Amino acid sequence: MINRNSAVFFCGLLATPGMALAHSPVKGLDSFYNGMLHPVFVPAHMLLLIAIGLFIGQQGAKEQQLALVLFVVATIVGLTVAWFSFGIEIEIFVLGSAALIGLLIATSPVVGIFWSSLVAVTAGFFLGADSTQEALLGKEKLFTLLGSGVAIYFLLLYPMALADHFKKKEWHKIGIRVIGSWLAASALLVLSLSFVSK
Repeated sequence: MINRNSAVFFCGLLATPGMALAHSPVKGLDSFYNGMLHPVFVPAHMLLLIAIGLFIGQQGAKEQQLALVLFVVATIVGLTVAWFSFGIEIEIFVLGSAALIGLLIATSPVVGIFWSSLVAVTAGFFLGADSTQEALLGKEKLFTLLGSGVAIYFLLLYPMALADHFKKKEWHKIGIRVIGSWLAASALLVLSLSFVSK
């Protein structure tokens, strides 16, 4: 049985604050792998990646090849901005984009290639621009951003393929729309909490 002093000591250790960075590298991993894990460890990035992937897949992956290419180009531009930026906070835009795209998925409108490309460009740019990690400089920062770019592209493909596969039957489409509404609700909840805390 745990005695009272040990329990108090353990709770005290848990409550001890440490250095917190919004985008910090994982100790023990090299820069490229840190970059690859970065979108997975940032919930706002995952929300937006799932949302944009589902949106493109919902519209039809074959029909949205241009949107996919423009997403990649916009991500590269965003990563370039991240290379030159110094701690610019744009997570609000990432969450706002996730909420809007989630609402688009939930309402399931058929949009033209221009509008879907515009949505893809916006999402790609914000994901890239918000990928900088404050603690890194020089070569480490470059390889981290390269890893983030690779991960962003591959993490987009999974929800896109899922939505494209499940658009054949009506009840499958409803499931994708429900996921879109959850994404929008989650992003809006985090946004509202961030505004309240400020």
